Amino acid sequence: MKMRKDYQQLSARFKNHQVLVIGDFMLDAYFEGSCTRVAPEAPVPVIDIHHKHYCLGGAANVAANLCAMGCEVIFCTVIGSDEHGEMGRQLLIKAGLPDRLVISDLQRTTLLKTRISTPRQTLLRYDEGTITPLTADTETIYLDHIKYVYDQCDAIIIADYGKGIITSGVINCLGNLKAGKQKIIAVDSKRIEAFSGLKPDLIKPNYEEAIKLLGLSFEADHRKAQLRPYGQELFRLGQAKVTALTLDSEGSMLFNGADCVYESVAPAVMSRQQVSGAGDTYISAALLALLSGATMEQLAELATMAASIGIEKEHTSICTLSELQEVYGEADKFMVSATLVRETFKKYKAQGKRIVFTNGCFDILHSGHVSYLHQAKQLGDILVVGLNKDESIRRLKGNNRPVNTLPNRTAVLAALACVDHVIPFGSVKDDTPISLLKMIQPDVFVKGGDYENRLLPEAETLRKLGCEIAFLPYVSNQSTTEVISRMDDQARRKLSLLN
Repeated sequence: MKMRKDYQQLSARFKNHQVLVIGDFMLDAYFEGSCTRVAPEAPVPVIDIHHKHYCLGGAANVAANLCAMGCEVIFCTVIGSDEHGEMGRQLLIKAGLPDRLVISDLQRTTLLKTRISTPRQTLLRYDEGTITPLTADTETIYLDHIKYVYDQCDAIIIADYGKGIITSGVINCLGNLKAGKQKIIAVDSKRIEAFSGLKPDLIKPNYEEAIKLLGLSFEADHRKAQLRPYGQELFRLGQAKVTALTLDSEGSMLFNGADCVYESVAPAVMSRQQVSGAGDTYISAALLALLSGATMEQLAELATMAASIGIEKEHTSICTLSELQEVYGEADKFMVSATLVRETFKKYKAQGKRIVFTNGCFDILHSGHVSYLHQAKQLGDILVVGLNKDESIRRLKGNNRPVNTLPNRTAVLAALACVDHVIPFGSVKDDTPISLLKMIQPDVFVKGGDYENRLLPEAETLRKLGCEIAFLPYVSNQSTTEVISRMDDQARRKLSLLN
């Protein structure tokens, strides 16, 4: 990664800015379940829903990304006066976003996108909510909110999804405000030509939007070559100082006016079947980079990296400042970003390092653990400890565990010289380290001798990776459960003496 320190210093300046986000509020819902039968009344699958997850979408996801990246956010939108609107308010507050400029309209229902899936695929998405333009009365209130906060912000992001919030009145209002006082304006919209009168500082069409605007045919590959000659036409349509053209796995292209000045390459990421909002993450990071004095190259690289970090996660894409800085920092022992994990271990492989992986809860670190980890390190060059998250331990061992939280367990493990990296894992879907193993591709997988005659859930993955499995001697009377049991016995004895 080029000039890591420069990128770290640049992203550290994100917190110095205040951004106004205006646009369509959406709620994203993910219903996950299993399918084992067909409905008797029609030839359709029956999905037994096991898990429901709601998160901020649309302009709210842009606001959440900006907030997560450290800047101060003013969010101005309209929702319905309904159950989903109230849920959205609660999610905004949880994300650290004030809802004082969120208007509840009795005549609208909140936009909700619901995705229904099984572990293998997304089966259905259905949308509900009002998508007609704001009424005259609501638009007046909305414009008053925008006028009230315009002077307080350094920049504005218009997150327009064509759902009725960004009306011609809103665009005209911003034009009048900008004529009186210049502000940085970024636009993410399928209809960039509608905002050309604002002469935006930044617009972000994606590939599908760009070819539709330009009247071109879809190409699966070589998208940069296809669109490189069209800088002048994109500039004519959008009138933007900078056009960031996002191209999915091909990265992005940056046009300064009509000239293509930089092309970024997207880092390799794991495929996620249920991720939305990568464009929201991209434009959020791109605007903050622009505000922080980034060059075109830095803007493109930061925004591409932020989007890559976001899509490594399940559901709607979010990148935090700490994750972004972690990627551009020196590889620390504790690693969270999947992108950083993949890049770091790719480098180790290129250096010919022998990677050893083990995993566990390591709740109360005792001499048995220390002996085991020292032996594991002797099997290679790099020792990685996959560490179950707190929620994962509760699912596996009950609500009274862990005794020590993830930050405490991480700090103790990281203090051991034999441990090179500690990486947390575990989700509702999978409490095994299989996803980590696929990313890291270790040479040796280590377990305690007490696992030698058990069926390992990781076995098939390890076989495919060509990874050696090593079992180390089990230290008797040194399990965490036995340590806790002895502590409980001592506490009971002391209590009996007091009584």
